Amino acid sequence: MKNRMILVTGASGYIGGGLIPRLLEKGYRVRCVAREPERLQAYAWSSQVEIRQADVVAGQSLGEVMEGVSAAYYLIHSMASGRRYHERDLAAARNFAAAARLAGVDHIIYLGGLADPSARIGHHMRSRIQTGEVLRQEGVPVTEFRAGVIVGPGSISFEMIRYLAEQLPILVGPRWLHHRVQPVAIQDVLAYLLTALETPACRGLIVEIGGPDVMTYAEAMLIYAQMRGLKRSLLTFPGIPLALMAYGVDRMTPVPASIANPLIDGMRSDSIVQDETAGQMFPTIRPLGYEKAISAALARLSPEEIHSPFSSGQNRNRIIKQMGFLIDDRQVRMAVEPEAVFGVLMHLGGEQGWLFMNWLWRFRGRLDRWWGGPGMRGRKTGRQLEVGDIVDFYRVEALEPGRLLRLRAEMKSPGEGWMEWTVQAQGSRGVALMQKAYFAPRGVPGFLYWYLLYPVHALVFAGLVRGIAHRSIRGATE
Repeated sequence: MKNRMILVTGASGYIGGGLIPRLLEKGYRVRCVAREPERLQAYAWSSQVEIRQADVVAGQSLGEVMEGVSAAYYLIHSMASGRRYHERDLAAARNFAAAARLAGVDHIIYLGGLADPSARIGHHMRSRIQTGEVLRQEGVPVTEFRAGVIVGPGSISFEMIRYLAEQLPILVGPRWLHHRVQPVAIQDVLAYLLTALETPACRGLIVEIGGPDVMTYAEAMLIYAQMRGLKRSLLTFPGIPLALMAYGVDRMTPVPASIANPLIDGMRSDSIVQDETAGQMFPTIRPLGYEKAISAALARLSPEEIHSPFSSGQNRNRIIKQMGFLIDDRQVRMAVEPEAVFGVLMHLGGEQGWLFMNWLWRFRGRLDRWWGGPGMRGRKTGRQLEVGDIVDFYRVEALEPGRLLRLRAEMKSPGEGWMEWTVQAQGSRGVALMQKAYFAPRGVPGFLYWYLLYPVHALVFAGLVRGIAHRSIRGATE
C-alpha cells in the first residue's frame, strides 16, 4: 500500500532530507517530526509533507505524531549535544520505541553505525549499537542498517575527508587512520532504506551495508586526493589528543568540534561488513565502488545541490563551509516590490557595471584576460537576461523571473565560483534579498586564493548588495 503514512525523524538532516523526496516519488504519504518545524520550510518538499513538532529526547507529543503511522524511520542522534550525548541517544530511542508500540506502528527502520560490538570501539559507535538494542526492546519489528563512511555531498564523514584532503599537503593524524573502513555511496544507503519498506523479511534483522571496496581511513583520504589531482602524503603519530584533532577539524571543515570529537573517536576500530545479509536480502542493490561514489559526489558540485538550507539571517557576513564550498552569505531587507529588486538584478554588468567599485571589477577582468581567461566581455543590452547569456566574466546558469538569478564564473581561478541572488517577498514588509558568493576551491591554491583575497571580496560583496538595494529603492520611488 503506497498510500500509507510514513514517519521520518531527522528530516532536516542529511539522510532524512535525501530520503523524503524518494518516498514522495514512490507515492507514500510522509509525516516529518522536528523540534523546530520552521527549519523544514526551506526544503522544496515541505509543502508535500505533514510537519509536526515533537521532542523525542523529552518524549513530548510523540503519541500524537505516531497516530496513523505504518512505518517510522529513526534517523536522529545527539552527537552535537555535548558529552552526555550517549544518555540522550538512549532516552530518545526508549521514548520513540514506546510511542511506536502504543500507536501500533508496524515497522521501525533505523540507520546506525558499522562496527564489531565485541571489539574495543569508540563511544559513538557503541552508542549507535546500543540505540538499536533499545529500539528493539518494545517489541516493534526493527530493521537496523549499520553503515560506516557514507560518500556523498553533505555527508559528515565525506565532508571531513573532502576538506582535509583539499587543504593539507601532508595529512597528519592518529594511528587509527590505519584501521579499515568500507565506504558506501549515499545513493545505496537511500536505496536500502527505501527498499526495506517493501521487504517484510528484513524486519527484525541487523543489516550491515558497505560498498565493494575495503581500505584504511588513510587510503580513503589519499584516493580522494588522487581523484582530485592532488599530491598528498600521510604521517601518523601515536598519542594525538582527541580534543586537538577535533579542534583542527572544526577549523578546517564544516564539521563542528562537538560532532568531530565522537566521529574521530569512532575510528578506533575497523568499520567493515562481516555479515552478508545485505546481499542476500536486497539482491537488486549493487553498491557502487568507492571511486565511482566519489565521482558521483564530485559531479554534484553546484550550488543547486545544496539541499540542507542554512539561514541567511543567522550567518550574515560569515564564511560558511558547506558541501565543498566556501560561501559568503549576505542579506538586506527593503520596503519595495520584488519586481523592483529583480529589475536591478536583470541589468547588472555590462555598461551599467556592478554598482560598487566597478573599477575593481574591470581591473579583475583585465587580470583575467592577461591570465588567459575571457575577461570582461560585456553583455547584451536592451533585453532581459536568459539562461546561457554572458555577463562580463560570468554566464547565466539559472534564472527564475522574480525570484532567482545565479551566475557561474568563467574567469581563471584555482576553483569554481558562482554569484547568486534570491528575492523573497516578506508580505507587507517588502522583500528580503539574499546574496551568496560560492567558491569551490581546488587544493591549497584555492583556499589561499579565497582567504587571502577575502578582505577585498568581503568589501566588494557588502558594497554590491547595498548597491542593489539602493538602486532598487531609488527605482521604486522614481
